[in-house]
Order: sequence, then C-alpha cells, then structure tokens
Amino acid sequence: MSRPFPPSSSPFLPRILLVSGVAAAAGLLMAVPVFCLEASCLWLAALPACVFLALFLVRERAREVCRAKFAALRMVNDRQRKRVHYLRGQTRVLRAISRRRPLDESMGILCRFVEDRIPGARCSVLMLDSEGRAVGQSVAPGLPDHYNQALIGLEIGPAVGSCGAAMYLRQPVFIDDILRHPNWAPFRDLVLTTGMRACWSSPILDDDGQAIGAFAVYNEQSRLPARGERLTIHVAVEMARIAVNMAAVYRQLMHQSLRDELTGLANRRGMKDWLTRRLESGGRVGVLLLDLDDFKPVNDTFGHDGGDRVLRVVAGRLRDLVGRDAVASRLGGDEFTLGMPTADPVALEDIARQVIQAIGRPIFIDRQHQVCVRCSIGIARHPEDGETVEELLTHADRAMYEAKKSGKNRYRHWDGPAPEARGERPHDGRAGAGERA
Repeated sequence: MSRPFPPSSSPFLPRILLVSGVAAAAGLLMAVPVFCLEASCLWLAALPACVFLALFLVRERAREVCRAKFAALRMVNDRQRKRVHYLRGQTRVLRAISRRRPLDESMGILCRFVEDRIPGARCSVLMLDSEGRAVGQSVAPGLPDHYNQALIGLEIGPAVGSCGAAMYLRQPVFIDDILRHPNWAPFRDLVLTTGMRACWSSPILDDDGQAIGAFAVYNEQSRLPARGERLTIHVAVEMARIAVNMAAVYRQLMHQSLRDELTGLANRRGMKDWLTRRLESGGRVGVLLLDLDDFKPVNDTFGHDGGDRVLRVVAGRLRDLVGRDAVASRLGGDEFTLGMPTADPVALEDIARQVIQAIGRPIFIDRQHQVCVRCSIGIARHPEDGETVEELLTHADRAMYEAKKSGKNRYRHWDGPAPEARGERPHDGRAGAGERA
C-alpha cells in the first residue's frame, strides 16, 4: 500500500518559493534607483512588494490545498488498510471452512476475527446437542476454560442469559449490562470471573429456521454494539452458519462414502477404515468373510428385487449379531465381512456358528414365497494370519473358498498357503480345523 507524502514534498512549492524570492530581490534592487529619481515614481518600488505578497498568499493557499488533499488521501489509505485487514480475516475463516478443518478450529478462527474488529470483545460460539435443548459444545478461545465448561449441558430458555434466550427465541438478544439484567442473575458470580460486562448474542439457524447454536460477543464495557459492530456480528453469524452446514454436509458425505447403499452396512472402504484404526490402536482383530452359497438361483427365480430383499434381511441379521465394538460390512454382491475386536479362535468360531444359524433361517420374499440361504465363512486373525488389512481380507477370502470346496455352509480358519504352494504333498485339502457345528 502506498504511503502518504508530506505536504512539503509537493512539486509546486519549490517553484512558488523561487518566483517569490526572485520578485523580492528585484524589488530591493529597484528601490535604490527609484529613490534617486523623482518621488512620483515611488510606486514602482512598491510593485515588486505587491507581487511578492500575492505570490506569498498563493503559496499559503497551495499549502492548505495540499494539506487537505493529503489528509483526504491518508483517510482513504486508512480505510483501505482496514478493509484489506477485514477481508484477510474473512479469508482466513472461509479457508478454514473450505479445507474441512474441525468445527471447533474454524469457530476459534472466527472468534479471533471478530475480536480484532470490536475493541474489548471476547467471542463465544455455542452449539446445541443432538436434541436441541441444551448446550453441547462451547468454543471461546478468549474466555476462561472453567467458564466454557460451566456452559456445557445448560438448558436453553427465554430467560437464560443471552445465548440461551437467543437460541430459544431464535432472535438476537443484546444485553448492555449483564450484572443488572435478570437473565444473568443465576450466572452473575460466574461471569464476574471473566471481567465481561455486556453480552450480545445472535442465534445460528439451520436451513429450516431451527436454532442449532449461538454466536456471542462479550465486551468489557457496559454498552450496546455500534452500527458497524452489528454488521460485523451479522457477518460472523452467517459464516458460523456456513461452517456448521458445511460440517454437517461433510459428515453426511463421509457417512455415505463408508456405507453400503442397499443394506446400510459399512462398505469395503468402511471395513478397511475400521480395521486400520483398530490395528493402529494396538487392538486384536478377527475377520470373518462370508459368501452366500448358491445365491444366483434366488436372483434367477425372484429377480433382482427379490435378491435385494434377501441381502437386506441377511444384513439385518448380521447387524443384530455384532455389538458396538464390532462392525458388519457388505463388500459387494453377496459377500459380507464381520470385523471382530478379538483374535480368540474359540470366540470367532462361536460367532461363525451363530452367523450360519442366523442366515439359515427362512427368508420371506413376499407373503407366498420364502427361501433358505446358506453361507460359507473364512476366518483370519491378527497378527497370526496377517499383519496388514489387505493380508487379513485376502487370507479370510481364501479360507472362505476352502470352506466352499469342502461342502459349503461351514467355516474354515486360514491355515497358511495351500500345500502345493508350500511344495508339500496335499493332505485333506482343508484350510483349517473349523467345521460347521
């Protein structure tokens, strides 16, 4: 940004001073001969002085004009500097939102942005819980931690501080003196520890007009926001709403990207993600990979709609078998996987027997038709049967095909490469000792 020049650096002033000096010198030189001549010519001596006075007045006027112009330029530069600073602050907030940074991090940047614009301000962003009745999250980098923690779980209402009232009423609540306002009477001792005296809160609304949070500006002085400060708060609320909506959309996209559209189970990517996080945390893992036996006749007889019905029922039964610590997924077609938080072979065999029994129950296609499907299961354990996710899935898949070869509707443990691959003579063609119960 250009720097303003002092008025003395104007290119016109040296010229005016030069002309004024020449005129003054000429007046002095002419004064002597004039006095030696007739007195009637005395006015000639005053002529250079008049010219000098006129030039002096012109110079002073030019200096005043220059001062006014440079003062105006200085004001324009200051406004531009503030505007650039404002836009850079907005850019930092929007960049954090667009890069899908954690919501609390984006809200922290937004709070700092507003605090730089409003003197003596400390900002806070409150988010409601899933039920929309109480505060579930508080982000306020400029306020004490104990104050933020005290707000968690606070139920909103028409007379609950500034934020609770704003979220309940779904309209801004600006309080100029929180020590005297009845809304703040239950929290007076708490807010005294922050040194704040005013609180201006605006609700954050979703697309349906429901409150999902509040943006609050605390101030050290007992006053209401000025016109420009109200505009800043309005912009901050809109950016907070964008950040919350973007976070919700991102969570939904992530959920969809990790879920199978037909069954609602995790897809292949979701299963790999679960296994990766489990292995990175040092937990034991067992993988059961199952494939429905002779599923093609179901599609041929009842069509793809009937086949989809069977897959959804199978998925529901698998979901009922696994607990919160485990995960069920559909890899594709009629192939499913169970990720179990244990590598105990006895426990995995027990799960495999339950799966075979559950899937073997009749499935009603409609009121008149029912089918019975069976499945073959391959079992792989970490770290005995593989160190990586790909190895576990591959070995479980190979064990599953060995179960199909040995009669279907049963399970097999991965027992290393086939005898031919190890250079040994084949014994009984089984991949493990696990037999259907």
